Amino acid sequence: MDSATGISKRVLEFAEKIKEEGWGCEDDVYSVKERSTSDLSTYALKQGMPQRIIDTIVGGCSDTPAMQAVSKFLEAPREGWCLVLGGPKGLGKSTAAAYYLWKKILDSEGEPSSKMRWWTAARVSRVSSYNQELEKMMQVSVMVIDDLGVEYMDKNGHFSHRLDELIDDRYSNYKKTIITTNLNKKDFQARYGNRVTDRIREGFKHGGDYLEFSGRSLRA
Repeated sequence: MDSATGISKRVLEFAEKIKEEGWGCEDDVYSVKERSTSDLSTYALKQGMPQRIIDTIVGGCSDTPAMQAVSKFLEAPREGWCLVLGGPKGLGKSTAAAYYLWKKILDSEGEPSSKMRWWTAARVSRVSSYNQELEKMMQVSVMVIDDLGVEYMDKNGHFSHRLDELIDDRYSNYKKTIITTNLNKKDFQARYGNRVTDRIREGFKHGGDYLEFSGRSLRA
């Protein structure tokens, strides 16, 4: 048995002992060893991440500009609550956003969350204002909205109202959010309005950003 494994075993045994003896330890004790790729994939699926993107992460991610931006965003303070990854398809935006969730699972203390954290814009557009799904989106501490801009925009403005409500709640409570989109900044503001874009801009001076990528598609 190597020293790290031995220390981990003794820590777990001691934690179980103080729990049994009623020293005030109420939480379940989880292994401090590294989680397996299978475990990480299971939690990622539960959080809504597509299998194809999980396979890409497991196989090894390219060091794209989007990936570099997400790695930097991992260190942003709570005020830097939102990162928008913009640009054409095939530049690794969705994979980079998924990597953020993957790292949160990997680095989580105790049991990782099984709540839905990955939402496509199309799925968000099907959520009504009074639906429990909207509450779920507001409650999760970290969230990805993938492909914002491809959703159907009804003429009554229902989706705009839902997005406004969601963004305002996450902004107000410092809940980390990554958005991927094919829209540039000008088109994004024209589609979603000043209120949403202003909330997103609020975090720019604290590590949030709206980045537009260009270049050759990685799918080519």
